Amino acid sequence: MFRLVVLFVLAAAPLLAQGPVRSVAPANIGEAEAQKIEEKIAMVRRDILGKYETSLGELQNQFQKAADLEGALAVRAERARVGTEQALSEKDLVKEPKSLRTLQQSMATKMQELVAGVVAEALPRLIEHKKQLTIDGRLDEALAVKQAIERLQNANVPVIRIEPGAMVPADVAIQAYSADRARADKTYLGVRFVIRGSVGGYRIDPADAKVLQVYLSGQTTSGWVQCGFNLNQWRYREDRIGALTYLVLIAKDGSETRLAKGLQADILGDCLGWDEMLKFSKCDIAR
Repeated sequence: MFRLVVLFVLAAAPLLAQGPVRSVAPANIGEAEAQKIEEKIAMVRRDILGKYETSLGELQNQFQKAADLEGALAVRAERARVGTEQALSEKDLVKEPKSLRTLQQSMATKMQELVAGVVAEALPRLIEHKKQLTIDGRLDEALAVKQAIERLQNANVPVIRIEPGAMVPADVAIQAYSADRARADKTYLGVRFVIRGSVGGYRIDPADAKVLQVYLSGQTTSGWVQCGFNLNQWRYREDRIGALTYLVLIAKDGSETRLAKGLQADILGDCLGWDEMLKFSKCDIAR
């Protein structure tokens, strides 16, 4: 049996050695950041609704020129609704006329994409605020940021259950769990899908000698993904080539996969959710 060596050191170790880094940010920085994001989202919505109202006017003129009274009345009613409610979502979609429904769907999709983009761009900053406040022991302020993150996501980004077998970058999944674990569980927990990340290390599970744990990291987020390979289904060995040590995973059919620190890997597994890190079981090499 070859001796396995854990190839990574947790990124937090240098910080622990030096002591916590004290934040000099004001106490309300997370809430202030969230307010800026909400204002930006409101601007995006107003811009899209303005373009929508212009398009509605053009569509009404088209129906009027075609002497289509029913179509013109339907568009006029939608213009009145938008002017009053200043909103557009799936619940507002009409069945007829089809050209109005197509316009509604196009604008609603565009609005959702832009708003989701604003939230996605802002999440890393808010997550870092929450982490730093937690490190500093400012727990109530960290909780306020956490609640702001939840509010932003729940109000603006729908929860979509991932399809089995889909590929998700480690950065995306780690960020989702760093932002809101309960929400991330609704997307990932219990689904068997492919996680893509850089190999950070491997070792036999200290709690179960029949499981080999392979650790992946993302490119931009801090955190780990732990992928458990059942040694009743897999064999392994270590190969050293030059300065690199490879973990060679051997499937029952004899096929081999080489993994090494820093190299990308696609691993298929059952998502167990977050417990100090994102965990997967019953893992396989994605083909």
